[in-house]
Amino acid sequence: MLHEIVARPSVKLRMLHWCNRAALFASTLFIGEWGLYGAFRCPFVVPFVSCQNCPVITCPGQMSRLFWGFWGVWLAVALFFGRAFCGWLCPGSLVNRALALNPLRFKANPPGISSYKWTKYLMLAAGLTIWFVMGQPRVNVPLRIGEFWPSVWLTWEHAFPMWQLRLVITVAILALGLGVLMCWCRFACPFGAALELVRRFSFFRFYKTQECNDCDQCKRACLMRTRPDEENCTNCGDCVGSCPKDCIRFGIKPGSKA
Repeated sequence: MLHEIVARPSVKLRMLHWCNRAALFASTLFIGEWGLYGAFRCPFVVPFVSCQNCPVITCPGQMSRLFWGFWGVWLAVALFFGRAFCGWLCPGSLVNRALALNPLRFKANPPGISSYKWTKYLMLAAGLTIWFVMGQPRVNVPLRIGEFWPSVWLTWEHAFPMWQLRLVITVAILALGLGVLMCWCRFACPFGAALELVRRFSFFRFYKTQECNDCDQCKRACLMRTRPDEENCTNCGDCVGSCPKDCIRFGIKPGSKA
C-alpha cells in the first residue's frame, strides 16, 4: 500500500527511487524535444500555451493543438498529486538534477537564498500578464534552415528584444543551477509556481507524522531543499529513507482539507 511507504532502507525504497528516475528519463524522451523547442524556438513570449496558433510545424507541441489535451492532464495530476509533475515527469527537473551533479556546487543553500522563493511567483505573474493582458505577442520569426541549432541561431538573429531577453534569463538561471541546487525549479519556474498554488489542495502527498522532531535530515536529502508537504515539495520521494524517526508517509494526510 502506498501509505505504508516509510523511511526504511528496503527493496521497496530502492524501487521507488529507481521508478522516479526511470519516469523522468521516459518523460524527457517523450516531451523533452518539446521543451527544447519551447525554450529556443517558440515564437511566443510564454512558451507551451499557444501551440494551437504556432507556425513552427516541426515542433512536437503541434500534437497538443487542442489546448486541454496536455494541460488538462497536467491539471488533473496537480489536483491529485500536487507538484508530482515537477518531480516525476518534467524534463526540466532531469536537467536540473544533472546540473546538481556538478562537484563545485554549493553543498548547502547559500546564505539568504531560501528567502527568494517568491521569485517564481513573480515569473508566474509576468507570464500571465504577457499572456492575458498583452495578448501573448509573437516576438520572433520562426525561420528554419534544417538542423535545430542552426535554426536557433537564425531565430536569435531575427528575434525581437523581448524574445532575446526571455532566452537570456532562462539560460542564465539554468546556469546558476551549477552552483545553486535546482535553481530554476525552486526560484524561477512559472509552471512550478502555478502547481505550488494547487499543491496544498491536492489529495495525495508525502507528509510528516506528528513524531517529526524537526531534525531536517529529510531536507538535506532533498535536492529541492525542502521537507515533505512544504513549499517546493514535488513528491519525488527522495526524502524517504532519510528520517531517523521513521515518520515520512505517503497518502492522504490525516486532517487534510483536500
